[in-house]
Amino acid sequence: MCCFVLIAGQSTTAQLISTVLRRAAADPDVWSRLVTDDGFGEAWVEEVIRREPPVTTWRRVATRDVRLSGVRIPSGGELLLMLMGTGSDSEVFPDAARLCPHRPNSRRHLSFGVGQHRCPGALMARTEAAVALRMAVSLLPDVEPAEAEPPPMLGLLSFRAPERVTVRRTACPARPPERHA
Repeated sequence: MCCFVLIAGQSTTAQLISTVLRRAAADPDVWSRLVTDDGFGEAWVEEVIRREPPVTTWRRVATRDVRLSGVRIPSGGELLLMLMGTGSDSEVFPDAARLCPHRPNSRRHLSFGVGQHRCPGALMARTEAAVALRMAVSLLPDVEPAEAEPPPMLGLLSFRAPERVTVRRTACPARPPERHA
């Protein structure tokens, strides 16, 4: 179990980080705000998780007969639950399509599961993504996407992330003054 958690956590967290970086680099206002606004990175990560989780589906088996939205699901029935839209419910998230960091109910999504199926690494994944984002911004404060079109996406049944995040500098860094002996 520990091996599975480590492998799954590494892969999905890397996918989350690439999505967070791609979305932030594509918006100059967001990127610059990440440089100056403490706490904005964590809020940005949460909004990206809400809208574009790296795990897009869950597979489950019904443990008993149940009726869901008028549909009978027998015990043992195999289910494929779509997570991609769970953070898009306009009754839960006003202006759901827009990324709004510091949204008061930003964690009311299912991207990390719920109950006994809750991801044990959720806090670590959030933290790693925010740290990676802050580090990227501190090292590259002036970037934009290098490609006009969004990059190809890893579009597997259960996983989604950009295959690459390519950026270019928008300004030349200042050279340090030359030292003369």
